Amino acid sequence: MKPSPKIPLSCVFAAVLVSAMVSPAAALSPPDVFATVAPALVVLEVRDGEGRRVGSYSATRLGAGRFVTVCEVLDGAASLQLGAGPQPLQARVVARDRERNLCLLAADGDAGPALPRARPSAPGSRVFAVSNALGLGVGISEGVVSGVRRFAVGDYIQFTAPISPGSEGGALVDASGALVGIIDYRRRDGQNVNFASLAAWVDEIELRAARNVEQLQRYDAASALLKAERWSELQTLSADWARREPDSADAWRFAVGAARGLKQGPQELDAWRALWRISPDRPDVGYGLGQALAAAVLRREALEHAQALVAAHREYAPARLLVAQARHAAGQYREAEASYREAIDLDPWQMPAYWGLADLARLRGDHATSISLYARLASLYPEAPGPRYGLAQAYLNANKPERAYGVLARLPDKDKDDAATWYWRGVVEARLGRPEAAIGAFRESLARDLQGSDRAWVGLGLAYYEMKRFPEAIAAFDAAHRANPAEPFWDYQLGVMQKDGGRSEEALARFQALATRAPDEARNWRQVGFTLSILDRQAEAVLALERSLQIDPAQAKVWAVLIEAQRLLGRRAAALDAYEKLRALDGKAAEEAWRANFAGLEEKGAAR
Repeated sequence: MKPSPKIPLSCVFAAVLVSAMVSPAAALSPPDVFATVAPALVVLEVRDGEGRRVGSYSATRLGAGRFVTVCEVLDGAASLQLGAGPQPLQARVVARDRERNLCLLAADGDAGPALPRARPSAPGSRVFAVSNALGLGVGISEGVVSGVRRFAVGDYIQFTAPISPGSEGGALVDASGALVGIIDYRRRDGQNVNFASLAAWVDEIELRAARNVEQLQRYDAASALLKAERWSELQTLSADWARREPDSADAWRFAVGAARGLKQGPQELDAWRALWRISPDRPDVGYGLGQALAAAVLRREALEHAQALVAAHREYAPARLLVAQARHAAGQYREAEASYREAIDLDPWQMPAYWGLADLARLRGDHATSISLYARLASLYPEAPGPRYGLAQAYLNANKPERAYGVLARLPDKDKDDAATWYWRGVVEARLGRPEAAIGAFRESLARDLQGSDRAWVGLGLAYYEMKRFPEAIAAFDAAHRANPAEPFWDYQLGVMQKDGGRSEEALARFQALATRAPDEARNWRQVGFTLSILDRQAEAVLALERSLQIDPAQAKVWAVLIEAQRLLGRRAAALDAYEKLRALDGKAAEEAWRANFAGLEEKGAAR
């Protein structure tokens, strides 16, 4: 009989260790899970260059002074602060795995506990999400493992424990309190459809980062250009990156940012299409593509894309929002309202859905509902000024500028000197009939680098126009057009200012160019006709006015100018025919046109 082979003592110890790792530990009650896990979770605050908090997330301790979180929330951060221990600690990034969205942090002076780790539990097993959900502090939620799902970068744990913004970087633990995953909020598809990266991946972050030094350097360079708003350089870098690595999602994301900064809508759309090709499993990328399609006024494709996104990710609220916005733009208001409400049912924090419902209420003249919705938004987001701006606008729509003024006066001190607040003050002052005060407010908003500065320039132009200060009005609309050349209405309004400000030749050239670019727009031909009439080129004016009326015959003012032009050309029969058409449309306007063009002639005839 052969003697049994001797087994090295080290192998015995290894077998015992593996057995201990995979042996099921005793299940804990939810309070005991929280008591065990919470000390290893910390609040992660992201701060800007001025020390202001711009986001509150989660980080999970791996050992003394070492934490893991998701990389995505760190983009653009000037500093990081961990709420660990009695005093917050300053943290720094020591390694990044961009592909898996995992980053290692280090913080000197930390000596808190870490969590044991375990393999993913079987589907149906209880799990707990421990995180800083909504920035409200470390809390716990319970659910089950739905399964392990395969994505391009590897396997992710799908689970049902509820999470919210701020949960990113939190811990997914099993019933014994062992760490099985790191919560990745960006992969959340809807209520109870959430994902976490495998806990085992945290041991690979430094190795994978060392292998990808060149990519990380390129990412850092692009991030610096994005932060500095050096759009042309960023576009060059991202284009070169995409040529080298056509399947790099980061390269195309920076291409999106560069195109957006340069206001290049077609290039931004192309970049979103490339991202969607690379990441068809990412609903957030699908949402970005849907927004770009809508911005390009590709309404049918936008709606079809949004509907396909809903079919693939039924509990992803932004997909329902895309459907709602596409139907809203198409004038399908009833269907849009239903989709907005579906989005809110899936995610009550969907602010754009409330905005959409409020706008639908405005369109049907239901100002009370619009005001109520914005008031609700303001209560849901007490720290966000946007809902209060919306509430002010709702009061303006209801012709209650005094109430709008009161909303702005009650803004928190931190927002009272903001560029957007000054802009809305200008809007309210204009509605209160105080153009001088409006001009001052709009200029304050521009001095603070208002995002979308063309709006403030338009406000300035209208205030100057009301005061008959035409040179300043023309200059303001010219600035608006230069700030946003893609908006044809600013070009149109600049022409109106030039026409009414005595620069008719310039106005005519502008309106003729607009009519050439958009020949089916009645307003362009209308203004061509008006300007030709001012220049006493009545025969040409008649042709333009008639073209405008062919597109939209319900324009009383155009009929009135056409009557005058025909009369001045000595075409009494044509003038009377136009008068009859105006009388059928607007009796009062027809009466005024008669007095202006025919009443005097009748009196002269009677005298003879």
